[in-house]
Amino acid sequence: MNDQPFDLDPALIDRFAAIVGDRYALRDQADIAPYIAERRGLWHGRTPLVLRPGSVEEVSRIMRLATETGTPVVPQSGNTGLVGAQVPDKSGRDIVLSLSRLNRIREIDVLSNTITAEAGVILQTLQEAADAADRLFPLSLAAQGSCQIGG
Repeated sequence: MNDQPFDLDPALIDRFAAIVGDRYALRDQADIAPYIAERRGLWHGRTPLVLRPGSVEEVSRIMRLATETGTPVVPQSGNTGLVGAQVPDKSGRDIVLSLSRLNRIREIDVLSNTITAEAGVILQTLQEAADAADRLFPLSLAAQGSCQIGG
């Protein structure tokens, strides 16, 4: 692991953190650790910050600030991917945008056979909700108890 300081300005980190509040802006490296490695241990990265927004509006504000400041953002849902795309690079300049708090099923429309779900909904939860509405959500993955729709 690279022990060099991060390249992001602490004032910029504070601006990002203010969007979601301190409770949902992870800065401690022990709290960040699960977000910077792929589960098999093949891919590792670095970040000074993991943001866990709770609304689409917060995501929009984060992305607006990232665009304005040229800050790379790595979106992450369940972190169950096997190719490492959900892991920040080793530069320490990326921030991780965890979508896990966006976990609501907004609508099950049985007439049109559609489900509107947020990115952090766990696949198994979605399958169970569809089943309760006498519908089938046919996607099945080995990680269905932990993978999220937005991943």
